[in-house]
Amino acid sequence: MEPERTFSRPTSVLVWGTNRPLLNWVVYALASEADPKFIWTDVRLGDEVLTEADPLVHNMVPPDRLAVVYPGQLAPNDAAANMAIAGVIRDNQPPDAVRRLVDFVRLPLSTQRLLTGVPSRNRPMVLVLSDAQHMVIFYPTKTVASLVRAVVEAGAILFVTFVKTPPESRQEFETVLHVEGNDPRAWREATLRVEKGPPVGPLRGGSTHRLSEFHPIATVLAHNLKP
Repeated sequence: MEPERTFSRPTSVLVWGTNRPLLNWVVYALASEADPKFIWTDVRLGDEVLTEADPLVHNMVPPDRLAVVYPGQLAPNDAAANMAIAGVIRDNQPPDAVRRLVDFVRLPLSTQRLLTGVPSRNRPMVLVLSDAQHMVIFYPTKTVASLVRAVVEAGAILFVTFVKTPPESRQEFETVLHVEGNDPRAWREATLRVEKGPPVGPLRGGSTHRLSEFHPIATVLAHNLKP
């Protein structure tokens, strides 16, 4: 029997902290456990260079499952959403169906293609979006809920990383994890604080874990980050 995964149903997880490479390693471990075939989108500024400690530098994510994009490429598709409201939606459609359609077509086109282009499997699709701090200009607080909801309702597990303290919109995610550590090489001393989470389970709200003691993460980091 397959062991129970930390995240096994469609949900949303925001992981934040001050060290980008360490955040990426933590999310890499969690995403790998949820589905080894996860798809990763990395948001970068034009002059941004990754450090040697980052898992993306070491090709941990195969090229066919990694997309590097500029922030503007993931701007919301408001024009399509407005068109759906004006010309596609009928007055007699249930309100919830209308809301689902509008939320989905407002997603960036690349995200819509990801969510509709993968055949059904026995586990949810896993999407990773790293460096979401670059996206704040396009997604004010009031818009984050519909974005996250649309991805989850499409049947995916969404992992998002945010370097430094994220805005209050982080509360729109079902799980919020704060990684406290400054160096991937010292990951055994780093901690994972569950700022928001379910009332029960390995990542229940309010709990704190050393990365070295949280098996799904420790197994991956011990194998890939040698002393």
